Parts: sequence; C-alpha cells; structure tokens
Amino acid sequence: MLSRKNLARTSSEPGKTRQINFYNVDNSFYFVDLPGYGFSKMSKAEQIKVGEFIEHYLSTRKPIALIVFLIDIRHSPTENDVMMYNYIINTGFPCLVLANKADKLATTKVDKAVADLQNELNPLKDLKFLPFSSEKRIYSEAVWKEVDKSIGM
Repeated sequence: MLSRKNLARTSSEPGKTRQINFYNVDNSFYFVDLPGYGFSKMSKAEQIKVGEFIEHYLSTRKPIALIVFLIDIRHSPTENDVMMYNYIINTGFPCLVLANKADKLATTKVDKAVADLQNELNPLKDLKFLPFSSEKRIYSEAVWKEVDKSIGM
C-alpha cells in the first residue's frame, strides 16, 4: 500500500513472517503491518504463538483508526479468513476489506469477485470491500480515500 518495493522485512517463505513492522507515514500516522495468519509453514505451536501475539497487539494498542484486512480476490474465503474476519469484527475497530491480487483477474470480473467476497463474509454490507493490487498498484486511489477518511486527513 505504501508503493515501495522491499520496504517490509519479510521472510523468505510465505507464512513465516513473525514480526510487526511499523511505518511512519509523513509524521501523520503509523501504518502497522501484522504477520499473516495463513500459517502455511508453521507448526501448531507457532500458529498459537503468532495468534496470541497479534491478539495482544490489537487488544492493547490504542488508538487504532482502521484495520485493513487483505483477502485474496481469486478464492472463496478460507476457514482462516473467516476466523480472522470474525475476530476483527468482534474487536469493534473500523475495518476496510481489500480484495487483493485484483490484477490477477480480468478487469471485467473484478467487481463481481469483490461482491462475491462481500456476500460471503459480510452479507449485511456494513463494511466497505474494495479491490486492490499491491503488485500493480491499481485501485489504490479509492483505498487511500478510505484510509484518509479514517485517520481524519
């Protein structure tokens, strides 16, 4: 989202990042990148530890202006997606859901894919779901408008 490649410190394998990255954006706000929850390469014990780590951060860090939840636009929500979505909703924090990897779909199919994800996760449609592509940086203008609204800019 910050339009800078290699800004985040990531592990060499997906699902292995275990740290929180903080980014000061123009001395106006912090963008905080939490570890992913897919846990594809972690043992059950590591999954629990990272889950507790994320939960501790979210429950003790105030104020949080917005949680930006990324989900893969190409697939139905996984069990982990649903679990994390429900957890975020229960925190009471404002949330924006980004249907990431929108560049992997034909432009004509993006809106339907976003609508399908929203129907599965948020049938009340009380949260905003937007397409996004971190790789191609398309759809970012609408996303940043929502972020700006949340942080009062």
